[in-house]
Amino acid sequence: MLNEKTLGPLLNLQLPPLTVSDVHWKTQDSDKDSLLFYRIPPEDGAESLFRERILSARFAWLILNQDHPARPSNSSIISEKDWPRIQEALLDLLYPLPPLKLLAVTGTNGKTTTADLVLQLGELCGKKGISIGTLGVRENHHTLLNFGLTSPSFIDLRKFLHRFEAGKDFCILEASSHALIQGRLQGLKFDAAGWLSFSQDHLDYHKTMEEYFSAKMILFDYLSDAAQLFVPTQQRELFDRIRQRTQRVTLAPEIIGPLPLFFSARFNRNNLEVAAAIVETAFDLSIPAVYDRLVAPDGRFFVRAYGESYIVVDFAHSPDALENICRGIREAFPDHELKVLFGCGGDRDRSKRGQMGQIAESYAAEIYVTSDNPRSEDPEKIMDDILSGIKRSGIRRNVDRRACVQQALEELQGKEVLLLAGKGHEDYILSKGVKQPYSDIVEVESFLARNGT
Repeated sequence: MLNEKTLGPLLNLQLPPLTVSDVHWKTQDSDKDSLLFYRIPPEDGAESLFRERILSARFAWLILNQDHPARPSNSSIISEKDWPRIQEALLDLLYPLPPLKLLAVTGTNGKTTTADLVLQLGELCGKKGISIGTLGVRENHHTLLNFGLTSPSFIDLRKFLHRFEAGKDFCILEASSHALIQGRLQGLKFDAAGWLSFSQDHLDYHKTMEEYFSAKMILFDYLSDAAQLFVPTQQRELFDRIRQRTQRVTLAPEIIGPLPLFFSARFNRNNLEVAAAIVETAFDLSIPAVYDRLVAPDGRFFVRAYGESYIVVDFAHSPDALENICRGIREAFPDHELKVLFGCGGDRDRSKRGQMGQIAESYAAEIYVTSDNPRSEDPEKIMDDILSGIKRSGIRRNVDRRACVQQALEELQGKEVLLLAGKGHEDYILSKGVKQPYSDIVEVESFLARNGT
């Protein structure tokens, strides 16, 4: 519990008598005993979303970044530069950091897989952990909480660490570029980290590749004094680029030996090498011969057999990820023909759509173009953008993803691999603000059940 005697000096304010038991950043989560942080965007006017939200919200005290005509009396304004410091100080009082080893992974692709592998390897070495990332808050093979983002807000992250630390030795965190540049890791220090890949993505947010790279480099500010960051041996160009700015980077040792099918794709071996390096460094141990017990995380190189064919579901939704998974399938199934089904998300970097069309054309014998998460965009126009990068004719096009997937499954014959890319673990399609239930994995399992496989 916090009161005005605690909060007054912290906020540099004279406050009336009040008691605060929690801190929030979402109006819908706040209650009468909460301190609520609310950022007003610069263009917000008097008749605004702020007025609508604050009138319906409950809070003991409201913290704003600027004034507003609808500002209530039980509120104060702090500068943007003080925002992280004050949030951190409040959370240190209400949700002090637990004594966990903190580990992190960043990269355009591979974060979720690597975080999951760190969890599995830790468990196999007698260390209990949680991961926080795209799949929510997880312990080994089990989801504890879904929160819908790659990296949670700073406030939620601190609450998750406090809530789920019991009986755990470590937390492995997916450090997205958004989280890094927005200061969502404020106050954390990582004992080991990995940077898995770097290629085009999120240019709707970062605008240029240099800005995107600089956002990733912020991770080094969060390393503890003795920590190292590991890069896959195969990512020599990335290693050299990082090395131009800092010496605190190391190539992860290669892992040679029999591995499950999941690791037949080179990029997944890269992820494993970084995961192993993180675990060995963080806990000062050597991983025993346990690699044959590792499994793929949800929606990452999910493979099912169908006669002589195979069906692969993967979250690949960027040009580099799509190329990696296509190349990985070629390596894993050299005697099979590849078919690719994918779409692109709306309200995101449009320039990658034609590129992904080009990549699919360069690897696949047949291509199915469909919808992904169109969000506010017209899915037909998104498919037009994809097709602008494809020169060949005869492309199957269907905005109804379920129908498109079923067609592709029905057309499997002989020695073929069908890749369903872009959705992975997701169990919805987001369109016009509505999440419609849908899962590639469910569609595959239903098809196999109907066909006696």
